[in-house]
Parts: sequence; C-alpha cells; structure tokens
Amino acid sequence: QFSDLVVRCRDDEYHVHRIIMCSQSQWFAKVCAKAFATATQNIDLSADDPDAVDAMLQYCYQLDYADKFLGLSSAGYTIYTLTPHIDIYLLAERYSIPGLKQLAIEKFETRAAVLSRVEVNKDKFFQAIRIIYASTRLGDDDLRKVAVKLCADQSEQYILQGGKTATRVFKLMDEIPAFRMDFIKELASRLK
Repeated sequence: QFSDLVVRCRDDEYHVHRIIMCSQSQWFAKVCAKAFATATQNIDLSADDPDAVDAMLQYCYQLDYADKFLGLSSAGYTIYTLTPHIDIYLLAERYSIPGLKQLAIEKFETRAAVLSRVEVNKDKFFQAIRIIYASTRLGDDDLRKVAVKLCADQSEQYILQGGKTATRVFKLMDEIPAFRMDFIKELASRLK
C-alpha cells in the first residue's frame, strides 16, 4: 500500500517504496533523485537474475533473504547451491547495498563451509570458485577471500586424500591463475 516505485524484473513486478529502497541503496537513491518529479517511477531490472532481485527486495524490507535450495536428494538430504549467494553479492555490489553484500558473504561462507567438506558437494564448491573469479573485479575481493580461506582450511585434507579432490584443486589452480596466487598467499600467511 502507498507504494511509489515499481521495480520490474522480467515477468515479476514489485510495488515498493522509494524511502525504503533509497535508504538501503545508493544506486536507487541516485535514480529516484533524478526522476523525482513523477508520482510513480518504474525501474526495469530485467537484465538481472530474477531470484537475486527478489532477494534484494526482501533484504531492503526485512534485512534478510530466504536461503533457496535446489530440492531433496534421493536420500532425503537438502541440496543447496552457492550460486544464488554469488548472484546476490554481485547484485548488491552493482546497486550499492553494503548490508546485502555482507549478508551474501556470510550466507555464502556458511553454506560453502559445509559443501567444501563433503566429498559429493566439492564440485559445487569448486564451481562456485570459478564463478567468483569470473564475475568479480580484481579490487573487489571480499568473496574471493572467503572462498580462498575455506579452500585453504581444507587444503591438508585435500592433499592427504590425494586422488580426485587434489586433482580438482590443482586443476582449478591451473585454470585460474589469480586463484592460484591468492591460494598460495593464504597458505604462506598461515606458515608465519
């Protein structure tokens, strides 16, 4: 009720309040300030991931967002993915929402800490590292630091296990030189 801003993302339409959106996002504050004359503004975010936009709007109103999961495995375990937290982090960076960015890091770290330890989920963890390094700018390394720290936390296990896990880590280091550099720096800092 009394919404004065419409945010569209593909098939979704959200009737929101400028005061709430502008208090959370510098980007929304700038956009709304430029077009203040119109009674109701329309902002189209269709270029962004709809689930990430939904999470962003949840955060602006509730200072949290729902942790989505993929479903249940045949054994009844919940199947999670790290990609939504990466998408939300990137969206928070794009729309200047520092609180959401920090929350996405925290949720990513919590979920990734579990996935990085369980053999059947390690591929999801390593895929998340690929996405992070492909998506984030060099100076924006908050999410990179978390991924590297978690990988370093498990490095002894990876090396001792040998086989498939160690091969995946070495392959990842070959694929992404920036990850290799960050990972080696993290391991070296732990030897001091």
